[in-house]
Amino acid sequence: ARAPRGRQACSVGSEGAMSKYGQLSRTNGHSKWFLQRTLVEHDKTMDDPWMQMIYKQSFSVKQYAAWLVRNHACFAAMENKITETSCPEVYDQKLLRTPALETDLHQLLGASWRGEAEQMARDSPATQSYLAHFEEDSTNNFRLAAHAFLQYNAVLSGGTYLGKMVSAKLSLVRGAPGVAFYAFLGVGDGKEAARVQQYLRDFDKLSLSDEERDDLLVCMRRIYADTEELMKECFDLNPVAGLSYNAAKDGGSPEGPPPPCSEQLELSLAELHGHIGEDGGRILMSLAGELLDVSAGSEMYGPGGSYALLAGRDVTRCLATMSLESSELDDLAWEPDNSEEEQALVQWRTKLKEKYPVAGSLNKSPVATDAGPEGLRQRTAASTSAPSAPAAAGAAASDAPAGETQKCPISGKEGVGCPLSTFGIIKKPAPKAKAATSSSGGTSGFAAGKSLIASVEANSSATEDWWLSKLCPLHWDNATMKAFVIAACTCWLHGIFVGWMLHKQIRG
Repeated sequence: ARAPRGRQACSVGSEGAMSKYGQLSRTNGHSKWFLQRTLVEHDKTMDDPWMQMIYKQSFSVKQYAAWLVRNHACFAAMENKITETSCPEVYDQKLLRTPALETDLHQLLGASWRGEAEQMARDSPATQSYLAHFEEDSTNNFRLAAHAFLQYNAVLSGGTYLGKMVSAKLSLVRGAPGVAFYAFLGVGDGKEAARVQQYLRDFDKLSLSDEERDDLLVCMRRIYADTEELMKECFDLNPVAGLSYNAAKDGGSPEGPPPPCSEQLELSLAELHGHIGEDGGRILMSLAGELLDVSAGSEMYGPGGSYALLAGRDVTRCLATMSLESSELDDLAWEPDNSEEEQALVQWRTKLKEKYPVAGSLNKSPVATDAGPEGLRQRTAASTSAPSAPAAAGAAASDAPAGETQKCPISGKEGVGCPLSTFGIIKKPAPKAKAATSSSGGTSGFAAGKSLIASVEANSSATEDWWLSKLCPLHWDNATMKAFVIAACTCWLHGIFVGWMLHKQIRG
């Protein structure tokens, strides 16, 4: 039986009292359901004037100390109630923020910080309002979980960037006393997004009925409203213009959506997979059939970034369902199941297109290629005619200086001095696509918008025509076969030479 309302245990063991629809909703994920319905409130807090001051680093130390005081009062109250026993699904000792906040306040306010912080919290109407609402919520463990869900995810997901801004303003290293609030010692650098996803999965384990979910939605929206009031008090202490989140991430660029890229691409999903920002290359992703150039956000989407898994992928389903699960990437057949997913998709398209330029469209038709793992050749039952390699790509390659080649993996030499270059095995690779320097004017950097698959297939056709390749049981490609034959011939000639020298010495 379910525990009496007001002191439910945050557990998954009371499914018997749930409706079938409630069980279905829980299976689909509470976290996605709540995130879709609070996206507007979340965006408002992200671009609150106080947050904009942090993005621009125009806040004063006094303001930041006041922000930490308010957070300390809220987190201390929450962490005094949420325990491993009351809410095991959302409790994690590594996420506790009260000790880090006390370290920061000691650094900013001095040894007598506690008395000063308590007085500042008492004098703050917004803090007292938040604490009063929390006291009401604390009699219900599900509402406690709602507070933890929003507060910890907010600091986890946005803390890396906010911590960077505050550290720069205060001239402190990340995680040092004074800026410890945004650093999680139990979460590795760059692992914050993964921890958020784990937290969402843990939250999904809660056993909630539809009535309870509706109640928590009201609770979460009130938490957002209370948080806005906390931010307003800090801003009003010394109101200074800041930067919106988008402008801050773009280095203070002017407001307004960027114009589309001058050259519009049409890429297949396989071609899109190559645009992940390696070696400073371009970063593209597809959303609802449109390609977005997110190279300006390489800190997040580039290699090692918190959202690198989205680079070079179709992210329509992931964003509409508020998920970072890799299994939901590149689902070109997906369509929204309900109005909430449709609304979330519209909001994400609006948000991202306000920041990143449209670079073209995604060709959703299946593209069959002979390309396989590097160094291997894929045989097909019936060969198909590949499109001719674009003339523009050939012209770009001809611009390279004569004799310029890739460094030889054997001798380390380049050009004609490389033995593999002499036999045509090592060639100069096609230039990597570079990130567009501006949204209007620069070239796309991706083979002038032509097909990369066409050139791959053209090279594969030459491999299929070589008689030795057809005999190879390992399906090596042309270059690998040539290297093997040259190595074998070299060993054979070396053996003949050594044998001849030995024969000469014995007879002499």
